[in-house]
Amino acid sequence: MSQQERGPAIESAMTIVPVRDVRASIAFYADILGFETRFLADDGGFAMVMSGPSFGLQLLACDDPEALKATANNIAVYFHVKDLDQLYDGMKTKLESLPEGRLRPPFDQSYGMREFHVKDPDGCLLFFGEDI
Repeated sequence: MSQQERGPAIESAMTIVPVRDVRASIAFYADILGFETRFLADDGGFAMVMSGPSFGLQLLACDDPEALKATANNIAVYFHVKDLDQLYDGMKTKLESLPEGRLRPPFDQSYGMREFHVKDPDGCLLFFGEDI
């Protein structure tokens, strides 16, 4: 049965991440991770950053301490990638310039994934992983 015969389908998802400063977050995602800004609201309160056609995040300005605490302690995004080590090598110099505790270089997980982890400026944990 073709997709058209099956009907509507979800094709991608984007996490909305509360951040203190949308422009500072855009700079991190662009300068460190190589994402592109797809959209920035005129008031600077919302942005969409992308890496490829369906690989991105939405950044929402927030001054609520509890929401920002949730970002730092409870929000994580998993990006399934191809050629993880090559991706890491291309970002390595910039990633290694991050403050201590914001980067975990590539390693193998017992559940069959090779990953590296990065924390954004607000503490959102980003997992980059591929099947071993």
